[in-house]
Amino acid sequence: MLIFKDIITNDELFTDSNPVELIDDCLYEVKCTHVSRKHGDIVLDGANPSAEGEDGDAGGCDETTESGLDLVLNQKLQSTSFTKADYKNYLKTYTKSLQEKWKEMELTEEQLTEYKEGFMRAAKRVMPKLDDVEFYVGESCNPDGMVALLEYRDKPDGSGEEAIMMFFKHGLEREKV
Repeated sequence: MLIFKDIITNDELFTDSNPVELIDDCLYEVKCTHVSRKHGDIVLDGANPSAEGEDGDAGGCDETTESGLDLVLNQKLQSTSFTKADYKNYLKTYTKSLQEKWKEMELTEEQLTEYKEGFMRAAKRVMPKLDDVEFYVGESCNPDGMVALLEYRDKPDGSGEEAIMMFFKHGLEREKV
């Protein structure tokens, strides 16, 4: 399995367990699925409720259900918001942070140019979509890290919508596990 991490925050942003497509060698698009999951605290029959701190029936399960996109739930991504102007300012700051990180990675001048150009292509692809996307950050909620974009698109077969999360390729590192 491949895990894709933010090179600035080290947050895990997605894995290849979801369908992943690399667009124009600069932007990963990851298909998300809406899921509902049950979580529960199991109470064993015969346990002493008062001794165990339980006030309910002996035996059973206290269940909770969480619903959302599998990628958001699995990677514990956090929703955030931006205006178009705020996102443009974020991109300027993020670009500077990326360039510092790329220098730390000791990229060659050729690689550095390739990364900059790739990032700019990706930014140009997402800018027209800003009015129609949701924004997500990694589990750490570090504002210096990558902000992923979630877009709902019509499915190619016309059978409804699908959720696509977008990530900048040049702000990620891949880890094989």
